[in-house]
Amino acid sequence: MSHHTLTVLANNPPGGRCKLYNQYAEELSRTFNLKINVICPDDDYSHSAPGLLIADIPVKPADGVIIEPNDISHIIKKAGLHSEQMTGLHERLEELVEEMLKGL
Repeated sequence: MSHHTLTVLANNPPGGRCKLYNQYAEELSRTFNLKINVICPDDDYSHSAPGLLIADIPVKPADGVIIEPNDISHIIKKAGLHSEQMTGLHERLEELVEEMLKGL
């Protein structure tokens, strides 16, 4: 699945969600062996920051604010990604959210 990429849409400088989404991307990259692109989109770009694209599919937060592990799981399935390393992925992503919330 190396033809897929992860795109982190970040503000410059990156804030809390941008940092979280970058951590998500790092975990997903390790799990699926995907390349990470970080973009600071301008007004002409089709998606805004902060955000995350998996295989060019935008991950939309169900709560309208923060992308959660369940949102990511939905897009992983939609993109047809699979890896032997998927066991525990949801929990690893949840830990990243908990770490971010502790810092608030």
